[in-house]
Amino acid sequence: MLICTATVVVGGVLALRVRESYLARTREVLGRQAMLIADLMMSDLDKGDVTAVEALTHRLGEQLSCRVTVIEDDGKVIGDNEADPAQMENHRQRGEVVRADEYGDGYEERTSKTLGEDLIYLAHKVVTADGKKHFVRLSVHIADLNHQLNLIYGGMAVVVVIATLAAGALSFYFARRGAAPVVELSEFAQALGRGELHRRLLLPEEGEISQLAGTLNSMAESVGNLLEQTRKDRAELLAMLGSMTEGVIATDVRQRVVVVNQRAGELLTFRGDQAQGKMLWEVVRDKEVLKAAVEVLESGERKAFQISPEAGTYLEITACTYPLGEKPQGLILVAHDTSQSMRYQELRKEFVANVSHELRTSLTVIKGFTETLRDGALADPNNGPKFLATIERHVDQLTNLVSDLLELSRLESMPDLPKVVAFDVGAVVRRVSELLLPAAQRKKQTMQVDVARHVPRLRGNPDYVERAVSNLVDNAIKYTPEGGEIRVTVIRDAESVVIEVADNGLGIPPQDLARVFERFYRVDRSRSREMGGTGLGLSIVKHVAQAHGGSIDVNSTPGVGSKFRLKLPVRVESV
Repeated sequence: MLICTATVVVGGVLALRVRESYLARTREVLGRQAMLIADLMMSDLDKGDVTAVEALTHRLGEQLSCRVTVIEDDGKVIGDNEADPAQMENHRQRGEVVRADEYGDGYEERTSKTLGEDLIYLAHKVVTADGKKHFVRLSVHIADLNHQLNLIYGGMAVVVVIATLAAGALSFYFARRGAAPVVELSEFAQALGRGELHRRLLLPEEGEISQLAGTLNSMAESVGNLLEQTRKDRAELLAMLGSMTEGVIATDVRQRVVVVNQRAGELLTFRGDQAQGKMLWEVVRDKEVLKAAVEVLESGERKAFQISPEAGTYLEITACTYPLGEKPQGLILVAHDTSQSMRYQELRKEFVANVSHELRTSLTVIKGFTETLRDGALADPNNGPKFLATIERHVDQLTNLVSDLLELSRLESMPDLPKVVAFDVGAVVRRVSELLLPAAQRKKQTMQVDVARHVPRLRGNPDYVERAVSNLVDNAIKYTPEGGEIRVTVIRDAESVVIEVADNGLGIPPQDLARVFERFYRVDRSRSREMGGTGLGLSIVKHVAQAHGGSIDVNSTPGVGSKFRLKLPVRVESV
């Protein structure tokens, strides 16, 4: 590098000196030529013969291979061998002319406004016999000058390149010979950095290099054993994290994710397989989690809080630093899904509120009418029986409510159906229709029952299925006006038997369809209570369907009617 640098510097300095020398020689030559041209033109200038001056300008410019220009004292050009003097502008303020007027000779390098090219100008002042001043200006194209200099530079460059190559070859040979062991050590270190810990270094030379090679071999073996143990420990850790139902995120003190399990991504809505190595704020978008992470890292205190990243989802987040009792080296976030627990709490609160409301309404009515009867209304031949009938109706409603609650409790508490047998679903539907036909006839309703042929027998609890069908038909009778029509159909649908109950009654508004199977949910609470409904009938139907591995759905249009479809899977052969 020293030889190359010295050669380039010397070559550059030499090139500059050659250029300066060449330019100085060019100025000297142009000055002599200008004086010679001035002597040749003196007689024509004394006579004022512009034509002769123009002709002499062309002839001398061609012979000297340069541009010759003759300028009068007022700046008017009267001769030029490369441009038309009549078309040329006033040259009195050209730099070389101004300096020639002051010092006798003037020199300048610039771009010609007439030719649009870079030129070197030298002007010489000439004074005629009558005292008038003229200026003879010679100019050389810099392109021509650069061409000559490039030839010189080319020769110098060849010498510099040859010297540099020779020096480089010699330097490379001796450096390579001396650095071969160091290069081998470097390649070995790079291989260790890439994880090739099985490689070993063999250097027969003795001395410091050989000792260093032995040390590196020992280090490679130790690091290999350590990494193998680390991989085993990490695999065990990831296996444990992967089997956890909680989400776990571990970061360093800069909040860069170190370890994360897939469950954390599911709970906090991010790609767990792409989170490692990223900053915590790039992965988790919840502001409360990010704020807690900063506070825990600063204070070192454990913090637990709840968040709800999505509607209906509740998470309990625990944040603490590690290792415990020492200077924090990072942060651990544990996310536990409490949505199920929260939903159970909400359902329990709603259930208690609904049961309390249903009981309070009936008990209030019973208590009120009881007090009225005790105060003397019992002896009233007109109102006494009415009040007793009202009390009896509300007692029946309470009895039905308790019965339905006990039925729901049994359905939810039993993992398996009791008394599972094979039964004829068509017979069950016909029996329900016969039992409820009088109620439909009292409202002048028509009831059609259609059971398809070759409907397979079902395996389950026929009493529960009968209760579910009975609830659906009873609702159809209650919410269908007088003279309406109710159709009960049993068909085979793929792998299920479908019991369809349709009516042309009041219908259900679209906003209520998704909630009609909830406990105590009524589309019209006052009307349902007047009809003796408990608000648990459709909920019982849903639990019966689920207990049999089936489903229940509804299609309804207000003012047109409703259609409930109870699907029960086929589990035995057809009869």
